[in-house]
Amino acid sequence: FMNNQTFKGADPTWANACVGDNGYPNYIEYSKGYSKASNLLLNYVLNSKGENIDHLIYPICFNMRHSIELRLKGAIEEITKLSKIKKTPLPTFDLIGSHNIGNIWTYFKKNANLLDIRFTKLNKVLNNTISDFANIDPTGQTFRYPNSNAKQQHLTEQKVINCVALKSKFAELEHNLDDLIRLTESLIDE
Repeated sequence: FMNNQTFKGADPTWANACVGDNGYPNYIEYSKGYSKASNLLLNYVLNSKGENIDHLIYPICFNMRHSIELRLKGAIEEITKLSKIKKTPLPTFDLIGSHNIGNIWTYFKKNANLLDIRFTKLNKVLNNTISDFANIDPTGQTFRYPNSNAKQQHLTEQKVINCVALKSKFAELEHNLDDLIRLTESLIDE
């Protein structure tokens, strides 16, 4: 990688992003970048009254969905720490191999609720929006490619996605997912 002319450090130094072990690369930190990218694109579309909306909806929604997947995987890492502290073993979960957001969410809800009742209320608040993303793009393919592996066009029944509604729902979801991480961290501190 040292000879890579595309991904390298250079002047100006303010333009060098810290990555790898020169940063804090966990699931939660990665998720924040995808959230910010989707929000920047979404704000561009809304501020320009729809300029490039039909092209940008795919990276907007892909980044949102990927952020959710990463946040949930980070939350699973956190409840795994909590389970060790409480000496309550949890079933293993393949964080690296699993990309089905519905399965990830189901695992988290079930096991978080077993560890502490305080997860129940927040999980109920999160459930509808995470389920909406899981239904429209379970494995991260819908907004990444125009067709499925079976050569079926994606989103044929959806027809339109309103970016104002999407922004509102995603902002609410981000806030609630931040609350989830704060709750998990405070339970670990207890």
